Amino acid sequence: MKKNVTVFVSYARANRDLATRFLKKFKEQAAPSKQYHYTFWRDNDILVGEKWHEEIQYALGECDVGLVLLSPAFLGSQYIQNNELPNFVKSGRKSLIPVMLQPIDLERHDLKGLQQTHIFRLDRPRFASPKAYGECSGAHRDQFALEVFRQVEARLDKVARK
Repeated sequence: MKKNVTVFVSYARANRDLATRFLKKFKEQAAPSKQYHYTFWRDNDILVGEKWHEEIQYALGECDVGLVLLSPAFLGSQYIQNNELPNFVKSGRKSLIPVMLQPIDLERHDLKGLQQTHIFRLDRPRFASPKAYGECSGAHRDQFALEVFRQVEARLDKVARK
């Protein structure tokens, strides 16, 4: 029997199209998981007329994992910094999966508490340096999603053993 896992997806609105493309590929990888049944929540699940802040807070409280898609716009968002990240960075009660959606400078950008956290980037021998999802194309985007899936599954397995 598969364990249910609810994933809260956090990204900057400016990156909506790229985040959607990444999530499509990630969901393709996650759907046939042997151990987990994934449910994804993101802000486009909020219905018209609902109070968006309350809905986001409820989803944060109900999720098992936070999949944060990092970009300069993400790091610059006051809403994310004040209302979403603290649930993963400060409390430590929820598993955090930081994924570099667009390139950020790990030395010069304020990482909002993520500086001590391993941030996923695709690393291949032929790459001069690891790449954000937005820097990949074609088969590398598929590989990126597959590697993130493997990392998420390994993280969930580790948490389940505790």
